[in-house]
Amino acid sequence: MKLIRTWVALCLCGISWGLQPREVAVVYNADSPLSCKAMQYYCKLRGIAPHQCIALRDVAAGDISRGDFDIKIRMALLLAGREQGLCWPSGPANGRYTMRAMVLMPDLPLRIREEVGLEGKHKGPMPGDAASVDSELMLLGAEYPRNGFGRNVFYKSNNTLEAAKPRVMAVCRMDAPTETAVFRMMNDALKVERTGLHGWVVVDEGGPYPEGDKWLRGVVDLAHKQYQPLFHDTSRKTLAEAFPLMRDTAVYFGWYANPPNGPFRQGAPADFQFAPGAIACHLHSFSATNVKTANSWVGALLQRGAAVSAGNVAEPMLGTCLNYDLFYERLLAGYTVAEAALMATPVVSWQGIVLGDPLYRPFAKRLAPLRGDVFAEWQDLCRRFAGNDARLCSAVEAKLSTMQGATWAEMFAWYCAEKKELERAAGYFAVAGQRYAGEADRIRTCILEATCLHALGRKTRSESLLRECAARHATSVYAPAIQQSLHALFPPPPPPKKEAPPAS
Repeated sequence: MKLIRTWVALCLCGISWGLQPREVAVVYNADSPLSCKAMQYYCKLRGIAPHQCIALRDVAAGDISRGDFDIKIRMALLLAGREQGLCWPSGPANGRYTMRAMVLMPDLPLRIREEVGLEGKHKGPMPGDAASVDSELMLLGAEYPRNGFGRNVFYKSNNTLEAAKPRVMAVCRMDAPTETAVFRMMNDALKVERTGLHGWVVVDEGGPYPEGDKWLRGVVDLAHKQYQPLFHDTSRKTLAEAFPLMRDTAVYFGWYANPPNGPFRQGAPADFQFAPGAIACHLHSFSATNVKTANSWVGALLQRGAAVSAGNVAEPMLGTCLNYDLFYERLLAGYTVAEAALMATPVVSWQGIVLGDPLYRPFAKRLAPLRGDVFAEWQDLCRRFAGNDARLCSAVEAKLSTMQGATWAEMFAWYCAEKKELERAAGYFAVAGQRYAGEADRIRTCILEATCLHALGRKTRSESLLRECAARHATSVYAPAIQQSLHALFPPPPPPKKEAPPAS
């Protein structure tokens, strides 16, 4: 009986053999008060022993030369590891404690500059021996070419970090534009993983290359399979300026713009915040050139409340980037952020970074829905009535009179829209707009209802609805989103051509 109880407990906890705190090295800047404070707090939060912490000195946030990286970071870590009994996956097994992952605390160097004047220096648009510090440290202790990237042997794996041969280390970073955001990332990760991450999945598809859109459609397919409430934008443009995105957004994947725009740009309405513990990434070549500012994608997303993000410190080429669909699939399977990111990254010694707690497992829990958690209840109902839309519709109708009736209506509206049932979708977006109390929610559902009506060919009603909404909310901070929707669906006629002056 005791053995059965143990087996059930392991199943409820997901992947029990995943990354453990005893396998995570914590690296910090001893000259930075914030870095020291964050290291101490994180170790206390996760129960990480002092011998797993390594202090670096005479380094700073930003760029670092290849020579300084080799001496002040790489060699310093190898020496400290030997003194503290740590064994690196890519190095000789001469330590007592094997580290499978590393987390870099705030105010450490981010990018290794490309060296000038090196023999055989790389030619062309891509950085040759430049790389993110994080990606370079994945091979700590190994001998490998510094010019260009190397294949990640753990890519597409479904095993433990220990199983990789040759071995590679997962590296994450804990940093953000503000100190408050850094500590919130830590706290939210630990809090949310106890019950699991629930909320809207937002996918902003429609970038310049088929491969990136394929990854985003993969995320959409995964959300469907998990019955997660989904907001799926397939237009060729990113979300509109000041778009009133749902405040319960738990997952966001999008592309392709820079600097941050839409609801994430600096100066956008300040009341939007991601749900605690959110995963948020925007695919762009230069999304992480500076994590300390909200004018970079990773900085903007973390500042808006995300707990995890990822990006590139320099031009990576699309095929080397973190595969969003694979990353999300591994997270849903119960892996930690560190493991999922490593499994979804094709190359090492290159431009990518991952920000967040490496031990965070947002989807490890598979528990009964908490009372009042509308998103978990939605997933439970969808599973129960899978394939029977009539019964699901009846269950949703019964929920419309509750305090969360507006959210139920919007979730079902998107469910219908994804199934191309646009008439029904428009109706439920209208119901949601009538029940929502907040201005942002009413504007969003009005835009979505009008978009469905336009797709149905009911353009007069669609335009009338948007113009009424624009007049009603003319002074709203979200007014630009209404105007952009109007312009997209009903573009103004082109100005008349000027007649050429008569010949003299």
